[in-house]
Amino acid sequence: MGDRRKARRYDVALPLQVCSSRHRPAEFHTARLRDISRTGLFFHSEVALDHGAALELTFALLGEKERGTAVLVRASAKVLRVCTVDSENLPLYGVAATIDRLDFVRPVATHAA
Repeated sequence: MGDRRKARRYDVALPLQVCSSRHRPAEFHTARLRDISRTGLFFHSEVALDHGAALELTFALLGEKERGTAVLVRASAKVLRVCTVDSENLPLYGVAATIDRLDFVRPVATHAA
């Protein structure tokens, strides 16, 4: 089967905050963003997520290195599929999700040298 992606994916390795709205109060956990496109993303999570679950995701994209800024990105997404990833320590899940909405919030000062 050929690649059915609609948009080019970009490999990244960024911390990702995941908010699952299936519980009240909402649950937050940290995951690892692996790749992203304009229509979807893939991340590794230690928490199993349900197919079709609505998510609110937050991560920072590094901006200009000499200015030490980053752009905070918030996305609303829906889980398309979840698979188990080989891991030595903890259970780890690969999560593919479609992006419903993407907002660039504001530049954030960083202390990167």
